[in-house]
This record gives sequence, C-alpha cells and structure tokens, in this order.
Amino acid sequence: MIITPSLPEQAGRRSDTSPSRVQTAALGSLSAVAAWSAASRASATPVISSTVVNVPISNGGTIDIDGSGIADFAFAFNNTQVLRIVGINGASNASTASSTLDGFNQFYYSAVLANGSQVDGSLTFLTSTALAENSFSTSPAALGSFSTGVRFTGTDSFIHYGWVNFSFPNNTTPWAGSLAVTAGWETTPNTPITVVPEPAVALLGGLGVIACLGGRLLRNCLRRRR
Repeated sequence: MIITPSLPEQAGRRSDTSPSRVQTAALGSLSAVAAWSAASRASATPVISSTVVNVPISNGGTIDIDGSGIADFAFAFNNTQVLRIVGINGASNASTASSTLDGFNQFYYSAVLANGSQVDGSLTFLTSTALAENSFSTSPAALGSFSTGVRFTGTDSFIHYGWVNFSFPNNTTPWAGSLAVTAGWETTPNTPITVVPEPAVALLGGLGVIACLGGRLLRNCLRRRR
C-alpha cells in the first residue's frame, strides 16, 4: 500500500527544504559582495586613499593621494578670488579641466565628474585648474560637493589616474571649512578608474563586515534547520 503524506506533513517538509527569508537575505548580501569583488578585480586595483581624509583646504596646503610621503597636489589662491588645485610635479601631476574659464580668463575650472565616470587619458588634464571662484555660481565650489579627476606620477615613475572628492560649505573667499574629503587612485599604471561617490566609500569598507555577518547568519540558520 502506498501511504500518501498528509497535507500538514507535506507542508512541513516543504518548509524544511525552502530557504527562509533570513537565508535569502543573507544569500543576497553575499551575492552583492561577490558582485562588487568581481567588479573590483575586473577594473585592476583601485584603492581609496588613506592619506586624503577630510583634509582642510588652505592656501599652500597639499595632498598626498598615494600615501608615498611626497605631495602630489597643492592648493593656491589667485588674487584671493580663485582657489586652484596645482600639480606639484609639473605636467605629470594634473587635474581634469572643463571648457569654461574663470572670471579672469586665466584658469579653466576643474571638471566636475559624475559618479560612475571614468578617469582616463581621454579627458583633458591641466597642471592648474580652478576649484572655486569667489561668489561665482559657475564655479565647481558652488555645487557644495563634487569630484574631479587627477593623474599623477607614482613612486614607480609611471602615471596613475585617480579622483578627489571636495566639500565646500560656502563659495566665498577664503572658503572656510572646505575639505578634500576623500580620494581614490589606481595602483596599476595608465589604467582608468571609476569615480566613487563619497557615501559609497564608507560602504566599501563595510562590505567585509556584511560578508562576515551574512555568512555567520546563514550558518546559524542552517544549524537550526538540522
């Protein structure tokens, strides 16, 4: 005689083999981490700078993007009306430029790059570009927060691409409270890098934690099911 399981038994067996919402969520987190990891490998070795973290911007101040101990860029005031980012190592260290000149027709504004933009050799780089111009609504600083691209010579004597994210609480000289918030750079020479939005920078650091918690949660759920 063939004994057919009752409906409650069938339902119970289905619940034993079907992934719970918690398991599905954990697997989803792990999938997201895996996807990001694969994307990172595909774009060589981009890293977040450990030396450009909320660096105050001042006349003559500098930033060292790759943490080599050698400054890559300096900030300079022009007639106290224009704030520029200047490559320290001549034309090798340069920032991306827009096609708009400042009010004095001397310096091009720094190019404002959208999140997800590529920084590579197809962009225009100049040794000195204008980040801000006093009370000019057309200058990048008027946006409050923005990213621009850079290239610089690494300790390996090769060109590396990167980006810097800036914050300007106001667009009036001397731009008190303005910061170089964070930066990213590509460790592989002459390799493009993608501009990452500032909130995502924190997320990248937290992905390892998510992976760890997701894996632990999934293991605990599976133990309970046994």
